[in-house]
Order: sequence, then structure tokens, then C-alpha cells
Amino acid sequence: QEKTETFLNGLSDKHEQNQEKTETFLNGLSDIYKQNQEKTETFLNGLSDKHEQNQEKINSFMDSYISIRENLKTAIDIFNKNYDICKGYFFNGDEDSYQMMDTDDFFQMCFFNNIKIISHSPSENRIYLETEEGIKLMTNNRFYTIKEIYARDGYSAPQLYQFKEFVVFDVGMNRGYAALKFANYDSCKAVYGFEINQETYDFALKNFDLNPNLAHKINPYNFGLSDKNGEIDIYCLQGFDGITTTELEFTNLQSEWLKGKKQMKIKKAKVKEASTVLSDIIKNEKINCNIVLKIDTEGSEHEIIDNLINNEVLNKVDLIIGENHLLGEDLDEKLVGFKNISKTFHTDTIYSFCYVKDIHFKPLPLAKFS
Repeated sequence: QEKTETFLNGLSDKHEQNQEKTETFLNGLSDIYKQNQEKTETFLNGLSDKHEQNQEKINSFMDSYISIRENLKTAIDIFNKNYDICKGYFFNGDEDSYQMMDTDDFFQMCFFNNIKIISHSPSENRIYLETEEGIKLMTNNRFYTIKEIYARDGYSAPQLYQFKEFVVFDVGMNRGYAALKFANYDSCKAVYGFEINQETYDFALKNFDLNPNLAHKINPYNFGLSDKNGEIDIYCLQGFDGITTTELEFTNLQSEWLKGKKQMKIKKAKVKEASTVLSDIIKNEKINCNIVLKIDTEGSEHEIIDNLINNEVLNKVDLIIGENHLLGEDLDEKLVGFKNISKTFHTDTIYSFCYVKDIHFKPLPLAKFS
């Protein structure tokens, strides 16, 4: 009996102790719940505040966007209503003397790119322009290459802003417009320009004379590049910029050639092997910076590029930019070690391209939208 009572008393004491522990445990749970409840309320209040702040930002942005949109619409309406007046001021009331097929195109090119007319001589068919960067350009009633380079920002690539120093081989220098644009980069050390047509070459020299602050960077050569040395026939449309080719086939493809075939002139011109010329310049000028190859030769691009590849000169180039005129071999397959970063078709047979060496190709991640 005594052992039984002692056992029962022990059970009673343990029950009381467990009861106390249970109450302590439950009180602890209650405290934790209250703390978590406070944190949850604080978190939710914070979310609510952030939502209100973000909503305010969104409302502010939408108000600003609506205001900008309305101002832009008003500006466009005013411009359209006063288009003829603006155009009249631009041409100084003498639009007909410019002898252009499309004076609207010329006016819009200049107006929307802040290009000014600084002088005009109708009897000489000379027009002097100044770009927003202060580059002075001489042209005649033929202005489409200026449009491609300065209005549509042709011959441009991100790497031109990333290279600390670079030189340009301008193959198909034309009237010097691209050479001047390249030379205007602070990081451009030199431009080596090659123009096969004597008339066009002389035109380029006049443009360089207008820009003595840039001309000292430009080294012009009055011969073309090819896969061999020699003298060849070139086909030219007089008075046109960029309309000279060594490929007779090309004159049967482009619309301007087909329209002006009766005015086509055939001349003799000198060409030199591309790989030898570029290698000699790289060696003699001790070029050890990035090299840009700009090539636009109205149909002979492939034979020049092939010559540079076969003689291991193209592997010294970091950026290739230009136009392809005769669709044949795939440039993507030919330019091993380069990434195609841009290709824009102008016609079924002509497209602009830009290739950068693999080591300079640095894509940014695409944004993800939910």
C-alpha cells in the first residue's frame, strides 16, 4: 500500500511538472505567434507602401508620357502644316536651282539630321554642307552616299566606340565621305583610302581640303585593290558617286546602271594586289592597334576578301564593314573567326554587312518579360 501511494504521489508530481512545461511551451508558442504576426503586419504594410510609391511613379510616368506624346503630335502637326515654308527657308527660295530628282528627300535628310547648307553654286553644280559634328562635305545634285553614311549612320558599329585606337582601310573610298566620318573619331589614328576612279578621287581630295583638322589622318591612294597587280577596265556613270565598277556583270543588275547605261564610260585604271598593299602598310607604319576594313567596291568585294584570306592578312583585321553587291559565296561561311552582327538588304542583290572578330563579340543578355 505504501509503495502504491508513493508511486501515485510521484505520478501526481510529474503530472504537475509536465503541466507546467506544457503551459510554458504554449505560452512560448503564443509569444512567437504574436512576434510573427507583428512581422507579417510590418511586411504587409511595407508592401502596401511600396505599391503606393510605385503607383505614384507609374502615374507620374504616364502623365509625362501623355504630355510628351501630345507635344510631339503638336510639333508634327505644326511641321506638316508649315512644311513648304520650312522647305522654302532651307533652300532660300531657290529650290529649282538644285537640279535634283527629289528635293524633298534632300531636305528631309538635312532637316532631321541637323545638316546645314553652307554654300551653293548652281552654275558649278556644287553644294557645300556641314554636319552636326562640324564635318564639311562637298557634293553635287547626287547626294545619296551622304544620306547612307550620315543620315542612316552607315559604316557604324559598337566596336568603333570600344576600340582604344584603330586604323581604317577604306577600300572604295569614293568621294571621301566615310573616310572623314572615320577620321572624326578621336580613337582613329589613321585612314588609308583606295579609290580607283580618278574623277572620284579628285572629288575626295576637295572634301579633305575642306577639313584640314581631319585630313592629316587620311592617306589617299588613287588605285584600286584586287587579287593581282595590273591595269583593268572600269565602268563609270559620270557625275554619280559610288557608281564605278570593275565588274561588267554588275552594270546589268543595278537599276541606276540600267537607266544610265547609255551614259556609261569605260576607262583604264590601275589595281594592286590587296594583301601586298595592306601588309606593307601594316609593316611600314608599325600598326599594332585594332584594324577596321571598310569595303564597298561595287561588285569586286569577294575577290579582294579572298585574296586577303588566302594570304593570311584578313586575320589581322578586327572589324569588317561594307556592302556586298554580287550574291555568290556566303560571307558567313567565308569569314571564319568572325561574327555577323548586322546584315541589311537594300535590294535582292545588294546588302550592307558588319562582321566582328569573335574576341570582340560581346552580346548583352536579353530582357525577360513576364
